[in-house]
Amino acid sequence: MNDTASLQNLNDIVAPAAVPWWPLAPGVYMVLLIVAVTMLWFAISAWRRRQRNRYRRQALAALAAIRAGSDESLFSLPELLKRTALSAWPRNDVASLSGTAWHRFLDETAGMGLFCGGVGELLDQLAYHGERQAEFSKQDQNRLIEAAETWMKRHRTATGAD
Repeated sequence: MNDTASLQNLNDIVAPAAVPWWPLAPGVYMVLLIVAVTMLWFAISAWRRRQRNRYRRQALAALAAIRAGSDESLFSLPELLKRTALSAWPRNDVASLSGTAWHRFLDETAGMGLFCGGVGELLDQLAYHGERQAEFSKQDQNRLIEAAETWMKRHRTATGAD
């Protein structure tokens, strides 16, 4: 039975070995490098943005303390707004502003019209009339705090980096 056409002489099919995962192709290394550099760039950008906006977070925390505090704590609001602005803009641009110029600055830097539209007068009463002469209703207090919070969240510096 040495017949070459016999089925007994057939061998099993030998499958080729699996393609190894390692070493990777050069294109895969390039893709991994690009992904790693991109992730690093996004992480550094996020960290820098967080550092640049630290003053904003601190101002919002101080504003939350004013909101939760007594009526007397409201009198520190003008100082808080000025300190926040001085953190974001050069002293020469902000320190000398008062009255209508200050209100206009606040409105223009945040793209809103709250301070020139009436809330600025309340801010001036807080800043210049002292604790005993200025009395505000709860509605006026809320309007002033809401305007300050809106400005703190929305203002953009001249570079637009924030």
